[in-house]
Amino acid sequence: MSKDSPQRPGIVRRFFRFLWRSMKVLNTLVFGLFSLALLAVILIAFIRQSGPDMPDGGALLLNPAGMLVEQETVVDAAALLQGQELPEQAEIRDIIDALSLAREDSRIGLVVLDLDKLHGGLLPGLQRVAEAMIHFRDGGKQLIAVADNYSQSALFLAAHADEVLLNPEGMAVPQGFSMYRTYFKDLLDEHDVTVNLFKVGKYKSAVDPFLRNDMSDEDRTARRAILDAWWSSYTSGIETARDMEPGTLDAMLNNAGEELRLAGGNLARLSQDKGLVDRLMTESQKRRYLVSLAGEDGDTQEYRKIAYRDYLRMARSSDESGSGKVAVVTAVGDIIDGEAPAGTIGSQSLIRLIRQARQADDVAAIVLRIDSGGGSKSASEMIRSELQEAQDAGIPVVASMGAVAASGGYWIASTADEIWATPTTVTGSIGIFGLLPSVENTLARHGIYSDGLATTPLAGGASVIRGVSAEYGEVLQSVIEAGYEQFLATVATGRDMEVAAVHDVAQGRIWTGEAARDIGLVDELGDLDEAVSAAARLAALEHHSVWHVEPERTVQDRLLSRLAEIVGGTWSHVGTNPVRQFARRVQQELAWMENLNDPANAYVICGECVMLRSID
Repeated sequence: MSKDSPQRPGIVRRFFRFLWRSMKVLNTLVFGLFSLALLAVILIAFIRQSGPDMPDGGALLLNPAGMLVEQETVVDAAALLQGQELPEQAEIRDIIDALSLAREDSRIGLVVLDLDKLHGGLLPGLQRVAEAMIHFRDGGKQLIAVADNYSQSALFLAAHADEVLLNPEGMAVPQGFSMYRTYFKDLLDEHDVTVNLFKVGKYKSAVDPFLRNDMSDEDRTARRAILDAWWSSYTSGIETARDMEPGTLDAMLNNAGEELRLAGGNLARLSQDKGLVDRLMTESQKRRYLVSLAGEDGDTQEYRKIAYRDYLRMARSSDESGSGKVAVVTAVGDIIDGEAPAGTIGSQSLIRLIRQARQADDVAAIVLRIDSGGGSKSASEMIRSELQEAQDAGIPVVASMGAVAASGGYWIASTADEIWATPTTVTGSIGIFGLLPSVENTLARHGIYSDGLATTPLAGGASVIRGVSAEYGEVLQSVIEAGYEQFLATVATGRDMEVAAVHDVAQGRIWTGEAARDIGLVDELGDLDEAVSAAARLAALEHHSVWHVEPERTVQDRLLSRLAEIVGGTWSHVGTNPVRQFARRVQQELAWMENLNDPANAYVICGECVMLRSID
């Protein structure tokens, strides 16, 4: 052994110490460069926010991307930095406001409705935007819809434009509505997973995928009523807007193979032959046509335009002056106990907004705008109680239902002074359940057991590992039954009905807004504007302004929101990959389980409403 040998361990240690330090320096350098790049993007975003210039006589580019929603989901900082899929969304109110402002703005010559990136939207929201489009056109300005391909949702909006342009390689043909679920019973049985279910209401189908391999007759009946109502409203809306004979779309789709053969197998030509689009234009032809209408931007050689988000930042003003305000509080998403960001209804978060409206000196009435399929029973009752506080203080409360206001979404509306819904709103679903999956049999199959002791029969009586004891199950079933009776009694009080009459239309059954009005669960049919007018009437206001009560947004929230506008589209597009579409659909079906945080494990959730999000 040489005399250098004893030094080798020291050399090795020094080498690895040098390597470790080098990695740390490299990591710091890379993270620092990334942070600088991110900061640069944010600064550029805010610089862009102060411009661009308004093109006098040019076009307003209305280009909603993702899903049409009542309220955008708050962007999570970690998800943004990690490049995770972002929920690309467009707020309905933003689109309506942009159209309303552009109608009176002499600088806006026309609106170009670019629908290439509109992935979908629920029918009541689409109808609301379509009404705003009609109002814009009544002002004498032109509205042109453009897209390479029109999704089913996009086609409904495009039908209400003055002119519809389509790429010759594209299509604008609807397919119809469907509702399919993924069922897991055999899979769970194969792995000996126990589904401990406690429920009231034969139509309460949220947990059916864990108990069955197919759709129940009750679930099928309820869903059929919704699908038929939505499809009838969808087709009649397009046929009226495009001046078609009633039944044109059904006739085309029921004989789709022959119709397409007559069009030479060309979907774009079929779209034009059936009157769904006006012109087939290549990208270059479309550019030249729009330039002829809006003028040319000398820098880009494109037509002169301003994107609607930029336009709103420049043109929108908040009219909250005066003493007669109607406060609009928006409740969107699953209902959970505690705090939650926009896009989810946290009981404490929403109560804070309701209380803010109630305690404002100049608020004379409150409108609760709801788009929710429910969630926690305790959270729903806490929200409803806060609204009752406003009513007890002499402030009228009106519930305005968007696309969905069912189960817990109906609970929070049930005692309002008036309930307004659209004809195609999905509501009702008055029922309740508790769900506690457990894997004691799965573990036993592999020789894993749990044993111990407790001071009472209830202590440790519900466990994922051990299952649910008979004593605990009896208690939970009593809680569920009492919760259902409470739900019935609350609705009966709010709707001035007998409890037995409520039970007859309850049991978890969903209804359209129109059907709900006929059975007494809803007062009037109309949208948010009508609900606001009703609230002003109840408050005896001759003149009123509208105050949208929203959570305070921090500087970080605004930064992330602006950054998401820029990069979101590149990270969130699912495209037409069938595997990713299937994975997303299953994820949507099970997403509600992530928010099961009711302290008594009692839930008022509309299972059918989960599937509505995947309809296009």
